[in-house]
Amino acid sequence: MIKLIKCEYLKTRRRYILPVTLGITAMYLALLFYGEYSDDALRQGWWALLYQLPLLNTMFMPILCIVVASRLCGLEHKGATFKQLFTLTSKGSLFTAKLIYGLGIITVPILIQFAAIYIAGCYLGFGGVYPLNLYLIYLLSTLLTTYAIYVFQHCMSMLFKNQAVSFFVGIGGEFTGLFSMFLPQIPCLRKILIWGYYGDMQFVGNNWDRETRINDFYLMDINYAAFFIITTVAVLMYLIGKKLFTDKEV
Repeated sequence: MIKLIKCEYLKTRRRYILPVTLGITAMYLALLFYGEYSDDALRQGWWALLYQLPLLNTMFMPILCIVVASRLCGLEHKGATFKQLFTLTSKGSLFTAKLIYGLGIITVPILIQFAAIYIAGCYLGFGGVYPLNLYLIYLLSTLLTTYAIYVFQHCMSMLFKNQAVSFFVGIGGEFTGLFSMFLPQIPCLRKILIWGYYGDMQFVGNNWDRETRINDFYLMDINYAAFFIITTVAVLMYLIGKKLFTDKEV
Protein backbone atom coordinates (compact mmCIF):
# COMPACT_ATOMS: atom_id res chain seq x y z
CA MET A 1 0.00 0.00 0.00
CA ILE A 2 2.85 2.39 0.83
CA LYS A 3 4.38 1.79 -2.60
CA LEU A 4 1.05 2.53 -4.27
CA ILE A 5 0.68 5.79 -2.33
CA LYS A 6 4.22 6.75 -3.32
CA CYS A 7 3.32 6.02 -6.95
CA GLU A 8 0.33 8.34 -6.64
CA TYR A 9 2.66 11.08 -5.46
CA LEU A 10 5.07 10.51 -8.35
CA LYS A 11 2.21 10.53 -10.87
CA THR A 12 0.69 13.76 -9.60
CA ARG A 13 3.62 15.86 -8.40
CA ARG A 14 3.60 17.92 -11.61
CA ARG A 15 -0.16 18.41 -11.59
CA TYR A 16 0.15 21.12 -8.91
CA ILE A 17 -2.59 19.67 -6.73
CA LEU A 18 -1.12 20.86 -3.44
CA PRO A 19 -0.51 24.46 -4.65
CA VAL A 20 -4.13 24.60 -5.82
CA THR A 21 -5.37 23.44 -2.42
CA LEU A 22 -3.15 26.01 -0.70
CA GLY A 23 -4.54 28.71 -3.01
CA ILE A 24 -8.10 27.79 -2.03
CA THR A 25 -7.06 27.83 1.62
CA ALA A 26 -5.55 31.32 1.20
CA MET A 27 -8.84 32.56 -0.28
CA TYR A 28 -10.69 30.98 2.64
CA LEU A 29 -8.53 32.73 5.23
CA ALA A 30 -8.61 36.05 3.37
CA LEU A 31 -12.41 36.01 3.41
CA LEU A 32 -12.48 34.93 7.06
CA PHE A 33 -10.31 37.79 8.31
CA TYR A 34 -11.34 40.45 5.80
CA GLY A 35 -12.47 43.82 7.17
CA GLU A 36 -11.99 45.84 10.33
CA TYR A 37 -12.83 44.51 13.76
CA SER A 38 -14.74 46.56 16.31
CA ASP A 39 -13.91 46.41 20.01
CA ASP A 40 -16.88 44.09 20.56
CA ALA A 41 -15.76 41.84 17.70
CA LEU A 42 -12.26 41.60 19.14
CA ARG A 43 -13.63 40.88 22.60
CA GLN A 44 -15.64 37.90 21.32
CA GLY A 45 -13.28 37.00 18.48
CA TRP A 46 -12.64 33.37 19.40
CA TRP A 47 -16.36 32.66 19.75
CA ALA A 48 -17.28 34.63 16.64
CA LEU A 49 -14.97 32.48 14.51
CA LEU A 50 -16.46 29.26 15.88
CA TYR A 51 -19.84 30.62 14.78
CA GLN A 52 -18.67 31.70 11.30
CA LEU A 53 -16.39 28.79 10.38
CA PRO A 54 -19.07 26.14 9.65
CA LEU A 55 -20.62 28.40 7.00
CA LEU A 56 -17.27 29.05 5.33
CA ASN A 57 -16.45 25.35 5.46
CA THR A 58 -19.69 24.56 3.65
CA MET A 59 -18.67 27.04 0.94
CA PHE A 60 -15.02 26.08 0.47
CA MET A 61 -14.35 22.53 1.64
CA PRO A 62 -16.61 20.72 -0.88
CA ILE A 63 -14.91 22.63 -3.71
CA LEU A 64 -11.55 21.55 -2.34
CA CYS A 65 -12.72 17.92 -2.31
CA ILE A 66 -14.06 18.17 -5.87
CA VAL A 67 -10.81 19.61 -7.22
CA VAL A 68 -8.50 17.13 -5.48
CA ALA A 69 -10.58 14.04 -6.27
CA SER A 70 -11.03 15.05 -9.89
CA ARG A 71 -7.34 15.79 -10.39
CA LEU A 72 -6.23 12.52 -8.79
CA CYS A 73 -8.76 10.21 -10.40
CA GLY A 74 -9.05 11.89 -13.78
CA LEU A 75 -5.44 11.08 -14.59
CA GLU A 76 -6.11 7.40 -15.32
CA HIS A 77 -9.42 8.12 -17.04
CA LYS A 78 -7.79 10.50 -19.51
CA GLY A 79 -4.84 8.24 -20.21
CA ALA A 80 -6.94 5.05 -20.21
CA THR A 81 -4.30 3.43 -18.02
CA PHE A 82 -6.52 1.54 -15.58
CA LYS A 83 -6.10 -1.78 -17.41
CA GLN A 84 -2.32 -1.48 -17.34
CA LEU A 85 -2.37 -0.67 -13.63
CA PHE A 86 -4.59 -3.64 -12.86
CA THR A 87 -1.89 -5.97 -14.17
CA LEU A 88 0.31 -4.72 -11.33
CA THR A 89 -2.19 -4.35 -8.49
CA SER A 90 -5.80 -5.12 -7.64
CA LYS A 91 -8.68 -2.72 -8.25
CA GLY A 92 -9.43 -2.51 -4.54
CA SER A 93 -5.85 -1.65 -3.61
CA LEU A 94 -5.66 1.10 -6.22
CA PHE A 95 -9.01 2.52 -5.07
CA THR A 96 -7.85 2.60 -1.45
CA ALA A 97 -4.38 4.00 -2.20
CA LYS A 98 -5.81 6.88 -4.20
CA LEU A 99 -8.29 7.58 -1.41
CA ILE A 100 -5.64 7.62 1.32
CA TYR A 101 -3.40 9.90 -0.75
CA GLY A 102 -6.28 12.28 -1.42
CA LEU A 103 -7.29 12.37 2.24
CA GLY A 104 -3.70 13.25 3.11
CA ILE A 105 -3.80 16.22 0.73
CA ILE A 106 -7.15 17.34 2.13
CA THR A 107 -5.80 17.21 5.68
CA VAL A 108 -3.01 19.72 4.99
CA PRO A 109 -5.19 22.81 4.34
CA ILE A 110 -7.44 21.98 7.30
CA LEU A 111 -4.45 21.90 9.65
CA ILE A 112 -3.10 25.11 8.10
CA GLN A 113 -6.49 26.73 8.65
CA PHE A 114 -6.51 25.60 12.29
CA ALA A 115 -3.03 27.00 12.95
CA ALA A 116 -3.69 30.23 11.00
CA ILE A 117 -6.80 30.96 13.06
CA TYR A 118 -4.83 30.81 16.30
CA ILE A 119 -1.97 32.94 14.94
CA ALA A 120 -4.30 35.54 13.43
CA GLY A 121 -6.44 35.67 16.58
CA CYS A 122 -3.40 36.34 18.75
CA TYR A 123 -2.10 38.95 16.29
CA LEU A 124 -5.44 40.78 16.12
CA GLY A 125 -5.79 40.70 19.88
CA PHE A 126 -8.86 38.59 20.45
CA GLY A 127 -10.06 38.88 24.03
CA GLY A 128 -10.26 36.14 26.59
CA VAL A 129 -8.53 32.80 26.79
CA TYR A 130 -8.17 30.74 23.63
CA PRO A 131 -10.76 27.91 24.06
CA LEU A 132 -8.49 25.10 22.88
CA ASN A 133 -10.90 22.33 23.85
CA LEU A 134 -13.69 23.82 21.72
CA TYR A 135 -11.39 24.39 18.76
CA LEU A 136 -10.20 20.79 18.96
CA ILE A 137 -13.83 19.65 18.79
CA TYR A 138 -14.31 22.00 15.84
CA LEU A 139 -11.19 20.55 14.17
CA LEU A 140 -12.49 17.01 14.60
CA SER A 141 -15.92 17.89 13.20
CA THR A 142 -14.32 19.62 10.22
CA LEU A 143 -12.03 16.68 9.49
CA LEU A 144 -14.80 14.08 9.73
CA THR A 145 -17.26 16.00 7.55
CA THR A 146 -14.63 16.89 4.95
CA TYR A 147 -13.39 13.30 4.86
CA ALA A 148 -16.94 12.04 4.28
CA ILE A 149 -17.44 14.51 1.43
CA TYR A 150 -14.09 13.55 -0.06
CA VAL A 151 -14.91 9.83 0.09
CA PHE A 152 -18.10 10.58 -1.84
CA GLN A 153 -16.26 12.67 -4.43
CA HIS A 154 -13.54 10.05 -4.73
CA CYS A 155 -16.11 7.34 -5.44
CA MET A 156 -17.81 9.53 -8.04
CA SER A 157 -14.53 10.41 -9.75
CA MET A 158 -13.37 6.79 -9.84
CA LEU A 159 -16.67 5.45 -11.18
CA PHE A 160 -17.37 8.08 -13.86
CA LYS A 161 -14.92 8.75 -16.66
CA ASN A 162 -16.46 12.15 -17.33
CA GLN A 163 -15.36 14.25 -14.36
CA ALA A 164 -18.11 16.75 -15.09
CA VAL A 165 -20.53 14.27 -13.51
CA SER A 166 -18.75 14.30 -10.14
CA PHE A 167 -18.27 18.07 -10.41
CA PHE A 168 -21.94 18.91 -10.91
CA VAL A 169 -23.12 16.39 -8.31
CA GLY A 170 -20.63 17.82 -5.81
CA ILE A 171 -21.58 21.43 -6.54
CA GLY A 172 -25.26 20.52 -6.24
CA GLY A 173 -24.61 18.92 -2.87
CA GLU A 174 -22.61 21.93 -1.71
CA PHE A 175 -25.37 24.42 -2.57
CA THR A 176 -27.97 22.19 -0.92
CA GLY A 177 -25.83 21.99 2.21
CA LEU A 178 -25.33 25.76 2.13
CA PHE A 179 -29.09 26.22 1.76
CA SER A 180 -29.66 24.07 4.84
CA MET A 181 -27.43 26.40 6.90
CA PHE A 182 -30.02 29.16 6.50
CA LEU A 183 -32.92 26.93 7.55
CA PRO A 184 -32.13 25.90 11.14
CA GLN A 185 -35.86 25.42 11.68
CA ILE A 186 -35.66 22.39 9.35
CA PRO A 187 -32.85 20.39 10.98
CA CYS A 188 -33.59 17.26 8.96
CA LEU A 189 -32.02 18.94 5.91
CA ARG A 190 -28.66 19.03 7.64
CA LYS A 191 -28.95 15.47 8.90
CA ILE A 192 -29.72 13.80 5.56
CA LEU A 193 -26.95 15.57 3.61
CA ILE A 194 -23.26 14.99 4.23
CA TRP A 195 -22.66 18.61 3.17
CA GLY A 196 -25.00 19.75 5.92
CA TYR A 197 -22.98 18.24 8.75
CA TYR A 198 -20.78 21.31 9.03
CA GLY A 199 -23.90 23.03 10.32
CA ASP A 200 -25.31 20.03 12.15
CA MET A 201 -22.17 19.82 14.29
CA GLN A 202 -22.06 23.57 14.93
CA PHE A 203 -22.06 24.23 18.68
CA VAL A 204 -21.86 28.04 18.95
CA GLY A 205 -24.99 30.15 18.50
CA ASN A 206 -25.53 33.89 18.19
CA ASN A 207 -28.07 36.32 19.63
CA TRP A 208 -27.99 39.54 17.63
CA ASP A 209 -29.58 42.68 19.07
CA ARG A 210 -31.06 44.76 16.24
CA GLU A 211 -31.05 47.96 18.28
CA THR A 212 -27.53 47.86 19.66
CA ARG A 213 -26.13 45.73 16.80
CA ILE A 214 -24.21 43.69 19.35
CA ASN A 215 -23.61 39.97 18.92
CA ASP A 216 -23.84 37.68 21.90
CA PHE A 217 -22.32 34.27 21.20
CA TYR A 218 -23.14 31.28 23.37
CA LEU A 219 -22.27 27.60 23.63
CA MET A 220 -24.92 25.10 22.48
CA ASP A 221 -25.13 21.37 23.16
CA ILE A 222 -22.51 19.47 21.19
CA ASN A 223 -24.11 16.92 18.86
CA TYR A 224 -21.85 13.96 19.59
CA ALA A 225 -24.21 11.60 17.75
CA ALA A 226 -23.44 13.45 14.52
CA PHE A 227 -19.75 12.55 14.87
CA PHE A 228 -20.66 8.87 14.93
CA ILE A 229 -23.18 9.18 12.09
CA ILE A 230 -20.89 11.01 9.65
CA THR A 231 -18.07 8.54 10.39
CA THR A 232 -20.35 5.59 9.75
CA VAL A 233 -21.64 7.14 6.53
CA ALA A 234 -18.08 7.73 5.31
CA VAL A 235 -17.11 4.10 5.97
CA LEU A 236 -20.25 2.81 4.22
CA MET A 237 -19.63 5.04 1.20
CA TYR A 238 -16.06 3.76 1.00
CA LEU A 239 -17.15 0.12 1.12
CA ILE A 240 -19.95 0.61 -1.41
CA GLY A 241 -17.77 2.69 -3.74
CA LYS A 242 -14.93 0.18 -3.57
CA LYS A 243 -17.32 -2.68 -4.35
CA LEU A 244 -18.84 -0.83 -7.32
CA PHE A 245 -15.38 0.03 -8.67
CA THR A 246 -14.02 -3.52 -8.37
CA ASP A 247 -17.10 -4.88 -10.17
CA LYS A 248 -16.91 -2.23 -12.91
CA GLU A 249 -15.46 -3.03 -16.31
CA VAL A 250 -12.79 -0.52 -17.32
